[in-house]
Amino acid sequence: MSFISLRPSAPSAAPRFLAPATAMALCLAAIQPGAAFALTAPEAWANLQSMAAGAGLTMTSTGMTGTDASVTVSGLRIFPTANPNDLIISMDTLRVEPQGEMIALAPSAQVDLAILFAGGLTRHFTVTHDGTITGNLTETNAALDLDFPNLSLVQVPGSVTLPGGKGGSVADPLSVSVQFQALDASLRAAREGAAELSLQAANVTYDLTYPDPATEGASVSQSGTLATPAVRFTGTELDTLSGDEGAMRRAFDSGFSARLEFTTGASAQTSRQMIEGAVVAMQSQGGSSRLQIDAVDGRVDISGNAGAVSMNGSYGPMQGSVTLGGMDMAFGFPLIATPDDQPLRYMISLRDLAPSAELLNMVGAGQFAGESATVTVDLGAQGRLTREIGPDFGEGDAPPVDVSSVALNDLRLQVGDSALTGSGAVALIGGLMGQIGQARPNADGRFLFDLVGGERLLTRLQGMGLVPQDQLFFVRMMMNGLSRPVGDDHLQSEVVLQPGGGITVNGAPLPF
Repeated sequence: MSFISLRPSAPSAAPRFLAPATAMALCLAAIQPGAAFALTAPEAWANLQSMAAGAGLTMTSTGMTGTDASVTVSGLRIFPTANPNDLIISMDTLRVEPQGEMIALAPSAQVDLAILFAGGLTRHFTVTHDGTITGNLTETNAALDLDFPNLSLVQVPGSVTLPGGKGGSVADPLSVSVQFQALDASLRAAREGAAELSLQAANVTYDLTYPDPATEGASVSQSGTLATPAVRFTGTELDTLSGDEGAMRRAFDSGFSARLEFTTGASAQTSRQMIEGAVVAMQSQGGSSRLQIDAVDGRVDISGNAGAVSMNGSYGPMQGSVTLGGMDMAFGFPLIATPDDQPLRYMISLRDLAPSAELLNMVGAGQFAGESATVTVDLGAQGRLTREIGPDFGEGDAPPVDVSSVALNDLRLQVGDSALTGSGAVALIGGLMGQIGQARPNADGRFLFDLVGGERLLTRLQGMGLVPQDQLFFVRMMMNGLSRPVGDDHLQSEVVLQPGGGITVNGAPLPF
């Protein structure tokens, strides 16, 4: 099992902003398989050179000084042997020091990077830090700990080198500056395929300028802060994963499982770009957020939430702002074909979305200023894959997913004091495949919908000219034909689906 990949990408690869971490992780190769605590510092340095060569890397230095307890390598340069211009890592010194069963590695306070980007441009970056790396690598286990109270990656300002050194240099549309405070990372991995990874920081600050992918010759500038970002990963039987046909099923049959979790604290960002000759400037602030992905027992489940968000900005002379009270989401579906049904889930909820009066006035909806909107759709189902996920998954006449039942756990569409809510469930007789060719679904189920404040909302929309007078009568006729009054400006609809294709609304057959 390979714990750390050190092979460089092709010159056409995307920018490798994680090169500093790669350089740090490279130092782990200093620990040979076996009893790491028995190594002397010169032996650890010799192993580093040997294992780097085995990974396709060349390491050169101008000298080495020290004792069996600690050595300092001077003038260190690291680059891929086959393509030496892809990535060049340079540092004045690297201290190698055995510490019990671990090896401590301390690169010099400044590390220089030269990276070949897409288009053949070479860019230069400076990494400054005050941290250390400790690690251990044996035949069966790997351990890596990074402790950096401060770490920064800053692009060297100026021009970029053109391919082949011809034509001098050109102005660089890219600018990068990223700072980490209290960066801490830990990796534990075992040969049988188990791994645990955690990475967190107290704070991240960034200032970026990059080409606008939508407008040739234009650029986007972004700067901001992110509090307490963290990534955590755990997995078992990871070595069973591959790109081979049927590998996913074999992995789950072998006990593969994984969990990936992202969390952040408060964030703030400003951005600026040009769109059709006008300046677009945005400022945003957000609360804490979380995203979790679980793959286990032949399925994947994704859940996440985000706190309150506020955005304000301008587009030329136009200005406006939007606030969002929060967001939740949940998705789940099987990854392998099974004879029995599995739960499926789709849920997304946007709470208290409130555009500013300026934005509402632009679309003639100024009467809704100060009011918020909420959208929640929560669907559940029982279903299964009919074929394994692969290149031909979506091909064929039969659907790749069969569904036996669907549940509307929650529906809420609310604007101000007007709201449509709904819930219910239905069983599909013969499953989703059994409905193919049917004029109406052969099902057994019931849904209940409530509309509160619908008449008030229609009156407001008509007063703003958003619903023309000639269409207002038709809308009211549909509302009254498909619902019954149960209170003041409160309509209710009970929709029943019956075996054989029958559908009733409030006890009457569907009128169309």
